Amino acid sequence: MIGLSERLRPKNFEEIVGQKHLFGNKAILRVAIESGELFPAIFYGPPGCGKTTSLELIKKYTDYEVYHLNGAFTTVSEVKKLIEYARSVKNYKKILIFMDEIHRFNKKQQDIFLPGIEEGDYILIGATTENPYKMLNEALLSRAMVLAFKRLSNSDIKKILNKAVDLENIELNENVEEFIINVSHGDARFAINLYEVLSNIARSQNKRKIDEEILQLYTGEEKFSYKKSDHYNLISAFIKSIRGSDPDAALYYLSRMLVGGEDPRFIARRLIILASEDIGLADPTALLVATSTAYAVDYVGMPECVINLSECVIYLALAPKSNTSYIAINKAMEVARKTTDLKVPRHLLNIPDSGYQYPHDFGGFVKTRYLPPEILNEKFYIPKPIGKEKKLKEILNSLWKGIKNYNSSSQKKDE
Repeated sequence: MIGLSERLRPKNFEEIVGQKHLFGNKAILRVAIESGELFPAIFYGPPGCGKTTSLELIKKYTDYEVYHLNGAFTTVSEVKKLIEYARSVKNYKKILIFMDEIHRFNKKQQDIFLPGIEEGDYILIGATTENPYKMLNEALLSRAMVLAFKRLSNSDIKKILNKAVDLENIELNENVEEFIINVSHGDARFAINLYEVLSNIARSQNKRKIDEEILQLYTGEEKFSYKKSDHYNLISAFIKSIRGSDPDAALYYLSRMLVGGEDPRFIARRLIILASEDIGLADPTALLVATSTAYAVDYVGMPECVINLSECVIYLALAPKSNTSYIAINKAMEVARKTTDLKVPRHLLNIPDSGYQYPHDFGGFVKTRYLPPEILNEKFYIPKPIGKEKKLKEILNSLWKGIKNYNSSSQKKDE
């Protein structure tokens, strides 16, 4: 029997939920498919966001002879045979090689695709959930356009669940719907498969609605109460506890989220943001700790990654706090929006006889102005005398003495 996820797979562009930047009217991928003029590409994005669905649309709307491979199971010798075939028929057949999990081929193995792409023997589309700029070699990336598929939003998952309910005729209790949306983390396939499991349990009990009792049979939990409001309230309390330098409260809210089924990758992403927004240059190492934690969470997974998260949370909570990077870029962006017509000063242009003084010819620093004359006295970055930023404040005052005074601050509200 065909699974629910396959039966719900979009049959045309209008049925696709999300990815408007790729499949909307006049969007790049839709135009390429409808015109039958595909190009080498790397589809990059999280699981269940529509990468494989695009292949089904390619099969429907184009005359390419499609070969669907998977980097986890396909050998280099198998790919070589397919490439030789594509070369032999290139004058009368259009061949498309769709390689799922292309990152499973190492960077040396990926070289096998280069000559055929260069000669136009076939179109290669690689799909990956991993960062292509880390996992794919530069030669391949220079020949293929990276198309980013976005994680589906909660409203997108809700639309897909509504379609599943219409097809299966098994309704969803509101709390159960929230549970599925929260634990799917933007993965449509996961949400559909979970709904299918729960609907089968409901049928076995002659029920036409999935309620908390059925959810309890699935989760094994007597009470599963992690709702949409919990998602927002707990992450808010978590971030504010770290900002407030209270590791105990931060660890408590971290545990509440993890026990409730929150995606640890979501938590890790928020820690990366916090590291720059609330700690910043008071301790630049905080960003390194947060990004390393995000990698560890992705690499290790649950349940062991909770240790990585705990270490990071304690470090960030006890780090000195400064929001100057956040304030500086916001102020710079505000001024930039109002002054888009300002010309770059002549001495900063890349032209002969501009008058530019190369700092390395003067010991590493030249006391000259770089902002346009109209906003010459603007100051965006106002360092705080906290942690490592205290030293940056001293450096700035030393370099720009007589021109800019970094002891004064316009950040009345934030300081």
